[in-house]
Amino acid sequence: MAADKFPVPKFHFNVDLGSGNISFQEVTGLDQEFEHLEYRSGDDAEYVTQKRIGLKKTGTLSFKKGIFSGETDVLDIYEPGNNKEKYYSNQDPLDLVISLMDEAGTAVLEWAVRGAVPVKITNGDLKSDENAIAIEQIDFVHSGITLTHN
Repeated sequence: MAADKFPVPKFHFNVDLGSGNISFQEVTGLDQEFEHLEYRSGDDAEYVTQKRIGLKKTGTLSFKKGIFSGETDVLDIYEPGNNKEKYYSNQDPLDLVISLMDEAGTAVLEWAVRGAVPVKITNGDLKSDENAIAIEQIDFVHSGITLTHN
């Protein structure tokens, strides 16, 4: 690493949920992993199983943001009444893009999420004795993530 370089901070990011950019406070679940397979033939001279890569497992993506008066972007994406045929028929799930930005606003790293379907919306809790912002969260299951370094 060159002495004049500094790692990109994680607080400047952009989220496109297919219908345009939405400002979120937090994105979690950008992980995926390969399951592994073990196999050993009965006449193998070694008493050790062979390891191979199996299917890729993906987690649930969660997006959190503050609730704003009159803003319905997250609810419009989730609302099963409006999108029942779209999501349940598997004809047109969403493709999402999460971009990590540098100081100049240029995407340094992008997560392209394929086949995302909203499965849960949470509007947090309400407390009369707490001085906090109201937060909403939407969760997606998906068919994989492609990571791109720009």
